[in-house]
Amino acid sequence: MSIECLNQALKIKGLTPTKKFILVILGNYADEKGTCYPSYRHIADIIGLKDTKGVQRAIKEFEEKGYLSIQHRVNDKGAYTSNRYHLNLAIGSETPRGDETLREGVQLPYNTKDDNKTLTINDEVIAFNEFWEIYPRKIGKFQAQKSFLKYDEKHYSKIIYATKVFAQENINTEEKFIPHPTTYLNQQRYLDYVDKPIKKKTLNNLAG
Repeated sequence: MSIECLNQALKIKGLTPTKKFILVILGNYADEKGTCYPSYRHIADIIGLKDTKGVQRAIKEFEEKGYLSIQHRVNDKGAYTSNRYHLNLAIGSETPRGDETLREGVQLPYNTKDDNKTLTINDEVIAFNEFWEIYPRKIGKFQAQKSFLKYDEKHYSKIIYATKVFAQENINTEEKFIPHPTTYLNQQRYLDYVDKPIKKKTLNNLAG
């Protein structure tokens, strides 16, 4: 175990709890050279995930952000085996720009019993898909998902609620006048709708 890698993994900010856990697991398994090779299945079992897709997505994200590099390995029979990861968590490293989780500085009056629920990566994708089904303009899904997942998971339910109101109020708006979903999320426009009620007559149509 590399104490340095583990300590640096713990200091990384802007990750969801599940992604942070995955990075810490890699740091825990890293040797003195910062390398390790736990399988997707092994990591998923530690976290309690039913499948490995979330682990794969998280590790791919870590590679894109420069936290690690991936070495694909094969066994003696030429079949792929678990990857070897080379962690790049040097002492004094900082979270890259844009990684900071978006958090609102003012407590909103909207409240829900689901706000404090701890989500897994799969739950995050489900939450985004619910948002995507509701949002009235389907364009730039990949970038929209990245923007959505930058938010702390405790805000997902209020974003989805506000987006139902937004969609309801723009049901007759020409699509070209509706902002791209990425713009809507990055500019936190949902805050304009979080305190408004949903009209019952169209609630079922917007619930997805």
